Amino acid sequence: MAELRNNRHRLAKLVWLFGVMAFAAPALAGWAILGLGHYQGCAFGAAACSKLPALGFFFKQSLDVAWILGLNAVALILLTGVVALAAIQARSPGRAFVGVFGGPTAALLLPILVVMSALYPGCRIDESGTSCQFWGVAMGGSFSTAAVAPWMIYIIPPVGFAAALAIMLIAFIVKRQRV
Repeated sequence: MAELRNNRHRLAKLVWLFGVMAFAAPALAGWAILGLGHYQGCAFGAAACSKLPALGFFFKQSLDVAWILGLNAVALILLTGVVALAAIQARSPGRAFVGVFGGPTAALLLPILVVMSALYPGCRIDESGTSCQFWGVAMGGSFSTAAVAPWMIYIIPPVGFAAALAIMLIAFIVKRQRV
C-alpha cells in the first residue's frame, strides 16, 4: 500500500512539473530561437536571417503559442486546474502555490519580455496592431499583443494569488488528513 502511495506521489509531482513547464515553454522557446539567431550572427531587424531563413517564422509561431496560453482564459484555467490537482495529490502546499500563482503569471509576463528583448531600432509596438518585420516575417499580433498584455497584469496575478492561497489551504488540509 505504501508503495502504491509513493508511486502516486511521484506521478503527481511529474504531472505538476510538466504542467508548470508548459506555462513557460513557449516563451522559453522564443528566447532560445532569439539566442540561436544571435549565435548564428542574425541581426535583429526586418531582414531575413541569411543562414537560417525560417527562423523568423519559428519565432512568430512560438510567440503565438505563448499568447494563446497566456491570454486564453480556458487554456489558462485548464492547465492551472491540472497543476493544482497534481499539487494536492502530491500533498504539497508549496507546489500548489507556485503552480497556481506562478504559472499563469509567468505565462503572461514571459512573452512580454521575449518581445521586448527582440525589439530593434525602428520597430515600435503599440495597441493598434501595426507591427514590424522581424527576420523577414511580419509579426503582426505576435508583437502588438505585448502592448496590450500588460493590462492583464491587473487581473491575472491577483486572481492567481487568491486562487493559490485557496488551493494551498486545500493541499495543507489534505496533507494533514493523510499523514
